[in-house]
Amino acid sequence: MKYNKYKLLFIPLLIASLSLASCTRDGQSASVGSSDTSLESDREAALLSETADMGQEYIDSFIFIGESTTYHLKSRGVLRGGTETRQVWAPSSGTANLDTSVASLKIVFPDTGEEITVGDAMKRKKPRRVMLTFGLNGAVAKIKRGEDYFRSCYLSLINVIRENSPDTDVVLQSCFPIAENMDMSNFSVDAPTLMEHISTINGWTLRLAEDEGLSYLDTCETLKDSRGFLCSEYDSGDGHHLTKEAYIQILKYIRTHGITEER
Repeated sequence: MKYNKYKLLFIPLLIASLSLASCTRDGQSASVGSSDTSLESDREAALLSETADMGQEYIDSFIFIGESTTYHLKSRGVLRGGTETRQVWAPSSGTANLDTSVASLKIVFPDTGEEITVGDAMKRKKPRRVMLTFGLNGAVAKIKRGEDYFRSCYLSLINVIRENSPDTDVVLQSCFPIAENMDMSNFSVDAPTLMEHISTINGWTLRLAEDEGLSYLDTCETLKDSRGFLCSEYDSGDGHHLTKEAYIQILKYIRTHGITEER
C-alpha cells in the first residue's frame, strides 16, 4: 500500500484523536508501548474509525467470541437478553484460549445448549458479524513464541469462520488494558511489562486484520487512563476484569466505530 506525505502526516493525528476519546481527566493519553511500530503503518485500511451511532440493531448483529472479558458481556447483562443473551459464544469454562487448538474450539451453543465446535455453530447460525477478542490469556508466552505463532493460531480460527459462514463480517478487537496495580503474582512480569506485551499483541492483531482484509476495533484506547492503564472506575477489583460501566463504554465504542457500506 502506497502513502503520500499527507497520508503519513494523517496517521499520528488519527492516533492522537483516538487518545482524546479515553477516560483521562486532562484530555491526554500516554499510551504504554506507544513506540510499537506495528501501529504506525497500514492503519487506515483496517482500523474502524469514528462513525455516526449505528444503533442497538448493530450491536444485536454481533456474535462475541473471546476470553473471560468477552464472556462477562453476558454476566454483566449488557447485551439484548441480559444474562440470558445468546450473543456470547464460549466454552463451559467461560474463556477461550488462542492457541493451536482454537480452530477446533467447542462452545456451548446458546440456541440449543449443545456443546459443538465454533465451525458447526457458524454453519448453523451464519451471523451477520462476529467479534473476536484475544490477547491477555498467555500473553507472556505469546510474546516469547512471536508474531508468526500468534498469527497462525488466530488465522486458523478466522478461516473456520470463513469456511462455514463466508458472508459473516469478522472484526478483530484489541485486547483490553490492565490496571497499573493489578496483582501480578500469577505472571512472570510486572504490570508495565505486561501492558507493553498487550500493546505489541494489539499491533500484531491490527497487522493481521490489514493483511486479511478484516476490520480492527481499537477499543483498548477508550478504557485507558492518562498513564495508559485501565481506568480505575472500569476495574472490577482484580486489575483486568471489567465493570458493567466498562462494558457500556465498550458497546458505545462499537456502535460509534461501525462497519459502513463504504468499507
